[in-house]
This record gives sequence, C-alpha cells and structure tokens, in this order.
Amino acid sequence: MKQETKLGFFVLLGVAIFITSIVLLGDFQFQSRYYLNILFGDVAGLPVKAKVKIAGVEVGAVKDITLEGDKAKVRIWLKSNIKIHKNARAGIVSTGIIGSKYLELTVGSEPFEFFKDEDVFEGVDPVQLDKMISHATAQLDELVQSLKSYSGKSPGETIGEILENIRLTSKSLKTIVSEHENNFINIVKNIENATSDISDITSENKDDIRSVIASMKNVSQNLNAILAKIESGEGMLGKIVNDKEMGEDLKTTVVEIKDTMIEAKRVVRRLNLIETHWDYTLRYDNKNEASRSDLGLRIYPIPDKFYYVGVSNLGDSSVVTTDPEKINTINLMIGKRWKPLEIYGGIMRSKGGVGARIKPLWKFEPWRRVEITAEAYDISRKIPVAKANVNLGARVELLPWAFVGVQVEDTYNTSNVNSYVNLVARDDDIAYMLGLVGLAKP
Repeated sequence: MKQETKLGFFVLLGVAIFITSIVLLGDFQFQSRYYLNILFGDVAGLPVKAKVKIAGVEVGAVKDITLEGDKAKVRIWLKSNIKIHKNARAGIVSTGIIGSKYLELTVGSEPFEFFKDEDVFEGVDPVQLDKMISHATAQLDELVQSLKSYSGKSPGETIGEILENIRLTSKSLKTIVSEHENNFINIVKNIENATSDISDITSENKDDIRSVIASMKNVSQNLNAILAKIESGEGMLGKIVNDKEMGEDLKTTVVEIKDTMIEAKRVVRRLNLIETHWDYTLRYDNKNEASRSDLGLRIYPIPDKFYYVGVSNLGDSSVVTTDPEKINTINLMIGKRWKPLEIYGGIMRSKGGVGARIKPLWKFEPWRRVEITAEAYDISRKIPVAKANVNLGARVELLPWAFVGVQVEDTYNTSNVNSYVNLVARDDDIAYMLGLVGLAKP
C-alpha cells in the first residue's frame, strides 16, 4: 500500500472521529422533517430558530420569517412523525413576562386531513403587553383631561362643584316637600300600606332584608368618605385627580415600564439569534498528491451576517514536507448573505483577500444545491507572477451539513486542481456562551 493511501485512510478516520464527537457532544440532529407556513398579523418579536412546541414538548423550530403582503409568514419545520390536522391552531407564546418567545401548536382533530409539506394556514395573533399598556395610558390620560376640561377648571374643583350641586338639589327637594306636605302624607300612608303588605309576604326574610339595608348604609357612608378624600386630594386617586404633576409622573412611569419591556425583548432576542457552526474541509491536491485539512468556526450574530475564524492546511510546522502550500495559515473574515449570494473578505490564508459564493439556480430543485465559488487573495503578489492568487471552483450540497466540490487553486500560476469534502456541524453551546457575552454589551 502506498504511503499516500495510508495517509488518506488515516485522514478519513480522523474526520469520522471528529464528526462523531461533534454529533455526540453538540446539539446536532439528523431527523427527517417537513415544513409548514403560518401567517400572523404580528409576530411580536418571535425570533428565527425559536422553538416550536406542542403541549410544551419541542417538536421543531422556526426556519424563516418573511413579509407576505401585510402578513408575516413564519416558516417552521416539524419532525416527520408529528402529524397536524388542518383545524390546528398556532400561537406565539412567551415563557414569562420578559421570557423568550416560542410557537405553540395544537394537533387538531379528525375528520380534518393532515397538513402536507409547505401548506399555509392562519395563526392566532398574540396580544402584546406593550400595546395594552399604551391603551391603558391613553385611557387614563383621557379621563384626567375630561375632568380637567369640565368648565375649564381643575379635576378637583370639578368634583367639588358636582358635590355642591347635589347639596343644593337636596335642599330644593326639602322645600318642595314642605310646600306639599298633605300630599306627601297621603303618599307616605300608601307606602306604609304597601310596606305592610310586603312585610307580610316576606316575614320569613326580615333578618336578611335588615342585613342588606345595613350593608347598603355602610356602602353609602364609605362612598361619601371616599369622595371627601378625593376632593381634599388624599390618597392615590385624589392626588392623580387634583395634582397635575402626579398624573404626569404616573404617565411617565407607565412609559418607562413600556421602554423596559422593549429593552428586555432586545436582550433576549440577541441571546436567541446567535448561531455557531464548526466548518471542516479535507482537500486533496491532485498535482502535488497532498492532502490538506482546514478547520474554522462560523459565528452568525444575525441570520444574514457571519464571522469566520480558522486555520488552513493544519499540520506540524516542525515536520519537513514537500507540500508547497504553507502550513497553519490564518483565516479571519467577515461576510454577508443575500439569498443566493454570499460575499466575504478579510485575512485569507494569512493574506488580505475577498471571496464570493453564489447559487445561480437557487429557485429550482435540485439545481439550487449547486454553488459557484471564487476567491482572490495576496493581491499585491509579485513572485512568481505579478498577479493575485485566484481560486475558482464549484460544490454540491449532498446534505444540509455535507458538501463535495472541486477547485482550481492559483489559477494564474500553478492551476492545481483540488477535490474536497466540506462538513458543517452546529454547536449551540458556543453560541450560548457568545450570547451571554453579548448580554454584557451596552
């Protein structure tokens, strides 16, 4: 067996051990799945990659959130063994007042059919706490302004005038009664007769009636006391009605609570959005008959932006080899994605450079799996040729975590043809630690 063949077997064994470790230690899954689309009037801060649960049990996750007309379309994936009837309901739920958001599903019931892959249905819009607080604040402000605008006086003076009118009305009624005393005597006698009849009918409930009358009397006395305190400015309600500054302070407090809720949502969203992926590539240079390994970490602070930190051509620098490519070169890059296009740049194999990837047929299945790649680095190179080091290639997605491809490296000079395998593994532990670091940012 040739030395190169032994080396190849050894490298493949190392890759297998590496991937097995990632699968066992990381949050990485291989289960089959299908997709559903749910329309909401407002997603209320639901993040991409939020959990999907049924009866509190995690069954999937949010894949993407896009705008369709005036509705938010939430695309979710579910495990293939989870079947949902077409009368199922979907709502956005929070684990607490400022907890993380997730999507809650019901399974529905027969005789409704099961949803199929990519079906669309309407979700139940959530009731947002900040909107409720805003509505309550507006209602409170309207009440204070209404009292204030009555006769152009303060709310305290307005309530005082209402009480004075009640007193004058009582005095007028007393005068009327004195002028029509005889008529009222007859009315009173009739009432006494009616009361006597009622007493005979309800003789068994006299104690209950006395109790109700006593309670009504206490309520009346308490109400008078409350009105007196409000008029004098005592108590919270009295201060709100009579003290304009107090009313404004209360309104300001409610607004501050609303702002705190918004900030809490921003913090939780930052924690949920970060995603990290290990990226390993095994390359084989056909011209130099050399195998090379590249390892890096992709960090996604938001779905369409990433940072890449890694090393190309991993090896022991103390060992002398015939490989013309430098060992342990550094990659530090930042990138941006727009649907089928990805552009990145920074330090590439310890040199400044830029690169791009594009899926030219991204709207068509299965051709959307084909991706064209191009990289240019060491732009100021003079030796051996006065041109940048340019790599051109293409790769195909076999699985969401596995790619195979071919690349022509240093096109203007050596034109080495490299075939390679690229493996990607998600690591939620690192993402969580980076999220905690992000919480410390102002």
